[in-house]
Amino acid sequence: MTAAHNPGHAGDDNAAPAPRLPLPGALAPPPERRAAIWDAPVHRTALCAADPLVWLLGAHGGAAVSTLTASLAWAGETGGAWPSGGHGDSPLVAVVARTHVRGLRAAHDRAMEYRAALTPPGVHLLGLILVVDTDRRPGTDLTREITRVSSVFDNVWRLGWIEPWRHLLPEELPAWAPTSELPSDRRAAADVRRVPVPPVRALHDSLLTAAAAALRNPQ
Repeated sequence: MTAAHNPGHAGDDNAAPAPRLPLPGALAPPPERRAAIWDAPVHRTALCAADPLVWLLGAHGGAAVSTLTASLAWAGETGGAWPSGGHGDSPLVAVVARTHVRGLRAAHDRAMEYRAALTPPGVHLLGLILVVDTDRRPGTDLTREITRVSSVFDNVWRLGWIEPWRHLLPEELPAWAPTSELPSDRRAAADVRRVPVPPVRALHDSLLTAAAAALRNPQ
């Protein structure tokens, strides 16, 4: 992966966006916990859209980024790094993390990088996609941490336990697009190899709405 730890690099576009200023109170994570930054177009994986509208940035390994990329026809995965903000790539990013302590800390780090203006100019953080890591209820301390981390993102989408993800590889999952329609046959509509489960379809609609709003009102 061609990526660099250079927050000021935003590609070689002629009309590069102005750098953002850090937000008050933004406390950047230590350098060893910061995500890399692409200094070239983001590498397209096999499951990635050819020209993604929204990049999914996994805050840590095992966040379900590949699964979500396969399920959202217009999404791409960044390999855990921030897009450059140039090279023709979309500037829209959603962080993806699991709801365990490691995932929540990593998600908070990504938010603080953005709020401290350590991400490339032009990059727009849409929000956080939280994917539960178990089908059990979180304890009080973990619930409190989820609330704390969620508070530093403009949008938070929470995905509950999705049992079919345990049984299907990402490449076996169906992709959902704005033109996708539920089959009229009830059995076909319930086939998880043909239609994403309802929570994923709801995420599709909400994330797409957030992306459209960001494009109408760029930062």
